[in-house]
Amino acid sequence: MECKVGLIGLGWFAGIIAQAMKERGDGLLGLWAVCDIEPEKAKRFSERFGVGKVYGKPEELVRDPEIDIVAIATPPYLHFELSMMAFQAGKNVFLEKPGALSQDEMEELIKVCRQNGLKATIDYVMRRNPLYLVIKMINDSKIFGMLERAGFENYAHDDHLLPSHWFWDYEKSGGIWVEHGVHFFDIVNWIVGYPKKVMAMNVKREGFDLVDRVMGFCLHDGGAVVDYYHGFTKPEPFEKTTFSFTFERAYAKVYGWIPVRLEIDALVTEKNGGLLRGEVTEKAKAFLPGINVKLDVEKVEEYENEKFFTGRGKTFKATGRYRYVFSIEQDRWEVYRACVAEGLKDLAMAVKGQKTDCDVTLYDALDALKVALEMEKVAVKL
Repeated sequence: MECKVGLIGLGWFAGIIAQAMKERGDGLLGLWAVCDIEPEKAKRFSERFGVGKVYGKPEELVRDPEIDIVAIATPPYLHFELSMMAFQAGKNVFLEKPGALSQDEMEELIKVCRQNGLKATIDYVMRRNPLYLVIKMINDSKIFGMLERAGFENYAHDDHLLPSHWFWDYEKSGGIWVEHGVHFFDIVNWIVGYPKKVMAMNVKREGFDLVDRVMGFCLHDGGAVVDYYHGFTKPEPFEKTTFSFTFERAYAKVYGWIPVRLEIDALVTEKNGGLLRGEVTEKAKAFLPGINVKLDVEKVEEYENEKFFTGRGKTFKATGRYRYVFSIEQDRWEVYRACVAEGLKDLAMAVKGQKTDCDVTLYDALDALKVALEMEKVAVKL
């Protein structure tokens, strides 16, 4: 029997959620009701997705006895209030990021969710992407040595974000670190672990009272340094996102904020090369249902009888240098919807008791939010 979902906030992202359920609900999910404070928007949305129930107030939707899961797709400043309303009505919650604008609010959500015996997850879609799984497996296994540095560059679009948009209002969005950066703090927390120290700077747009560029650095266990740059300055067709990971014996780069390509340049042995082509590739292919991952391998150099190298005071051997390209055959929007659907289905399975808890919990949301808030706290304002 499917879980019935009530969706609050019918903007652009709500369309992604509804389409993801329509394409990939797999009998676990059904969109039962929608809610928006703009009646015409709610009417159009319900007609577009064939939803029978339309509410004008969130408190009406959460009181619907048929609803199992409340999905919240509003601006961030409403996340806490609406989540609390849903939990107090006995509903499980699917939350758009960040989930709350303060640590106290997030901790209160965790407390109430647990007290009421409910389940909740947050829409960290990067966790579902098979290319980031490859990076995690490389880091966990240490097949190419320790992670030295990772560098994230996000040249995002702002062509739909007028200066009056809620995105620029700290009271409504929390700022770039909180509204947007949490996605990437979460993926690094998952891959590398929680940071030991952070530094940051925020840059205002000349002539405007808004921050449109931020840069920060995190120090992690083992000496790994991860740096982040977010700039909301580009037209949408010209936006660009990359995430580079430098290991002792490999360079890896993920392309796209919804990644569809990963390139790895590595010094390999028969053992670690075989692991990458074998177990790592097979797990990546099976990670996101309905999404196809392909691996292409190119020999850059081959070393006869193995060759010894020295770096960072360590000596290691390699049989060759190879280039591995993992690519996803579907476009980024199909990948995005597949990731959203998997998060919703994972929550539905937890609600039905088919698993103990969600893969991504409010504790993960709290950890990502804490990093974002610390970045904002220590940032040098320029």
